Amino acid sequence: MAISTRPREAILTEGSSLVYVEYIEAAPWNIRTKGHLPRFLGIGTALIADAVRISLEMGLGGRVGLHSLSQAERFYEQRCRMTCLGPDEDYYRLVYFEYPEGVSSSWLTAMGFEP
Repeated sequence: MAISTRPREAILTEGSSLVYVEYIEAAPWNIRTKGHLPRFLGIGTALIADAVRISLEMGLGGRVGLHSLSQAERFYEQRCRMTCLGPDEDYYRLVYFEYPEGVSSSWLTAMGFEP
């Protein structure tokens, strides 16, 4: 996972900044596909949890944003409970997801992670 070292402006919480995930990927042997069970479970979830923790440490309230490849959209919306803001016309029409303040901390707790 690579995050921006400079906070970006949040969309859901106007006037606030967030941690932007530039790049995130699990190794191919950890991706669940038809006929293939992952070697390790929860890698993507743990990476998103780390992004939330970094946001909290930076004083950004757990706000995190990212653009998703189509095959990962369901993961961010359902597993991570991020808010889907739809395709971004200015970023290759990739779907943009964001955690507003408070939602990410609740998600961390629900997933069994320490905020």
